Amino acid sequence: MKRSIILIISLLATLGMAAQEQEFIRITTDKECYLAGEDLWIQVCVNDAAHKPMNISQVAYIEICGPQQVYAEAKIQLTDGEGNGRIRLPRTMHTGSFLLKAYTRYLRNWGEEAFSRKYIAVINTLQSVPEDQMTWTDTLPDISVQPSSTLTTDKEMYNRRSKVKLSWETLPKGSYGVTLSVVRNDHALVSLDQPALPSLIKQPDNWEWTAESEGHIAQAKVVEGQAVLKTARLACAGKDIRLFEGQAAEEGIYTFYTHGIHNMQDIALDAVPQQRGEKGRMEPISPFTGTLPERMPSAHLSCTKEALQERSVNVQLQPLLPNTNNPQSVSESLYNFQPDITYNLDEWVRFTTVRETLIEFVMGVRVIKRNGESIMQLLKEDAKRYSEFKALVLIDGIPIEDHEQALDFDARLLQYIHQYQGGYTFGGQTYDGIISMITHRGTLSGLRLGENTSFLAYEFPQKNIRFPEKLYETEEQKTSRLPDFRHTLYWNPCISPTEQSINFYTSDWEGNYLITLKGYTPDGKMWERKAMFTVK
Repeated sequence: MKRSIILIISLLATLGMAAQEQEFIRITTDKECYLAGEDLWIQVCVNDAAHKPMNISQVAYIEICGPQQVYAEAKIQLTDGEGNGRIRLPRTMHTGSFLLKAYTRYLRNWGEEAFSRKYIAVINTLQSVPEDQMTWTDTLPDISVQPSSTLTTDKEMYNRRSKVKLSWETLPKGSYGVTLSVVRNDHALVSLDQPALPSLIKQPDNWEWTAESEGHIAQAKVVEGQAVLKTARLACAGKDIRLFEGQAAEEGIYTFYTHGIHNMQDIALDAVPQQRGEKGRMEPISPFTGTLPERMPSAHLSCTKEALQERSVNVQLQPLLPNTNNPQSVSESLYNFQPDITYNLDEWVRFTTVRETLIEFVMGVRVIKRNGESIMQLLKEDAKRYSEFKALVLIDGIPIEDHEQALDFDARLLQYIHQYQGGYTFGGQTYDGIISMITHRGTLSGLRLGENTSFLAYEFPQKNIRFPEKLYETEEQKTSRLPDFRHTLYWNPCISPTEQSINFYTSDWEGNYLITLKGYTPDGKMWERKAMFTVK
């Protein structure tokens, strides 16, 4: 109860501050021109009007769109006003310029004119469609960078798979949002004017969008059955307890205040109708605006045909190579609950069903019939009696409303049965104890979900997604036959203002490479340093 009161006070204080502050977002990408199918790496900084970091919002939303449709979306976790992530550009994108916009849920109160915007160019080398809008010349202009003493490499020319030592002088005092990118210099863009930065806008009259001060706020709507449910749940499949109870926002729409969940997860949306036997099914509501620009600026590309073909082949090659950069699911316990009793079923004689397992050797759980329904109850150790209320039953983190289904589950697929004593509150629902069953794989093996449960993949905010940097320190790594043709050779969105050097390795791709180190001064002005080197 004490913790709930503290959370409420913190939320009210946050909302009080939010009513006086407008967020300003700055975005930086690893480059300006991409091929369809490439990864776009992005950094997001959220500040106030005085250019100080703001931590009201914990999630930033990114959309890449054109006049016809939205092509890519991403959610990025923010920590102290900064975050970074990766967006894979679909291979279906046509050739032309596209709008990249960034915003937070809270910033939507000011309207889209407060969003941060940037134009990028995309080239589709595999198809030509009527929507293509880009002029092109095969003459590469001279965009060489004059040698600078403020950003230098230890050599001007390197072999393939060699270490590059990059150093720079002290950065401008108080710099923030410092990024470093190393990109193969085979193209140049002109006539791609960028939109102006958002200005201070008067406070809105209506505050429709709550700040995501604790984590991502997910919403779902009832698409089948009665709009008003007994309860709604969102649970992440896995070996931990990651369960969120829905709060009724308006008729047929429920809000889930999630926190501590990142990257792509398998989730179950569970609609519990008012009466047993009624149908109910939910679908998630997109948290993105989905609005489209009316027109896009024209773009001009200067690039040799050979360089474009070479880059295209490398983009097609990447999906065939081993992927070592898949984001990992959350493995730690979200609520930090510790089970009071744990049964490792691998250490016991196996029984066919959970019902038999509970009867034969699991202590502290009983099954009774109430109104023709089988329910499981836990023994209350402090009172030396069984609870009068049903326990919350989970299989691989997914709540099972029908305990009969859990009792008939194949116990041979289970590895653990955890018992949690005491009362637990998720949203507005209180449960007297938890019985958590974990399969060997933790992926709902052998479980058939009820007709009121929707199982789907859902992308939570990206966190800890690292650029796939290649190391060639050993002879085995240097002589590996796996090809390395990265167009973005290096990307680091977390350069500390106190750093003055960094190392990275060249790839198998010869040519000139452009180094860009950029950031912002305390008064919000962008500074930029550039250098070049050659790989032969």
